[in-house]
Amino acid sequence: IDNSIVESFGGGGKTCITARVYPKLAVGNDARLYVFNNGSSAVTLSKLTAWSMRKPSIN
Repeated sequence: IDNSIVESFGGGGKTCITARVYPKLAVGNDARLYVFNNGSSAVTLSKLTAWSMRKPSIN
């Protein structure tokens, strides 16, 4: 594993989204969030909680 995996949990832990990311520094106004759905119905994001994270330590 090359430390490029991010997992996000929602729906009280009932939903998990796993993605490979190769991030650049995103601070303040440079940070972005995109929400999308490849399904057949609309998605509404009613609440989002985000936390700051330390810089990763890669062994």
